Amino acid sequence: MDIKILGYWGGYPSAGGATAGYLINTGEGQILLDCGSGVMSRLVQHTSVDKLDGVILSHLHYDHMADIGILQYAAVNAIRNGRMKKRLNLYTPDEPANILDTLYGDHSEIHRIDSGRIIRLAGADIEFVPVSHTVPCYAVKVTYQGKVLVYSGDTSYCDALVELARGADIFLCEATICEGSVHTTGAGHMNASQAGMIADQANVKRLVLVHLPGDGDLEFMRQSASEVFGGPVELPNTSVLYSV
Repeated sequence: MDIKILGYWGGYPSAGGATAGYLINTGEGQILLDCGSGVMSRLVQHTSVDKLDGVILSHLHYDHMADIGILQYAAVNAIRNGRMKKRLNLYTPDEPANILDTLYGDHSEIHRIDSGRIIRLAGADIEFVPVSHTVPCYAVKVTYQGKVLVYSGDTSYCDALVELARGADIFLCEATICEGSVHTTGAGHMNASQAGMIADQANVKRLVLVHLPGDGDLEFMRQSASEVFGGPVELPNTSVLYSV
């Protein structure tokens, strides 16, 4: 699998950046994991809506879905002009219901996430585990030809995430809270040390901190995670192609 980080800021982006968005390419197809603010302009540098096998929204907060309506506009155009033969496959939690209702239309096939069911997209097996956030939110595990990517979504520390991430080749884990930052109240989120702790307990091979605060000391956060995780800890880089 190849993973392109399109955006990684939490809440709202820094200048020229984007919030959560991760493009996964298995060679058999492509999956977009979250579609936050600014993601669409990054996505079109690498692919187009008609090439996506599906879009997964970890939860229905705008920093993870602000650009989904724009992506759906692109789907409308692709369907009308014959580039897409089917509607956009969109996998999402079913709450908050008032936000879910805005996603329906002739452009999209809505699939409500079921944590008891494994789905297949782009030749990969996708598993979902509910995590601890302020609205229903799912961590996501993508397995392709024995390689594993795990994405935490937004969550406070929870044992379910440790189990899901166990042995992952790459772990994209939220680290929203930072000493000295006024970015968040902290509800439903972790700091970098907690992300490192989960990575260590799960024995992952590689940790990338995501969902970062725009006013945070990112190098301090990386070092904090490194103190509790014995493996490599990285800050996200949108110019790098991550391969597993």
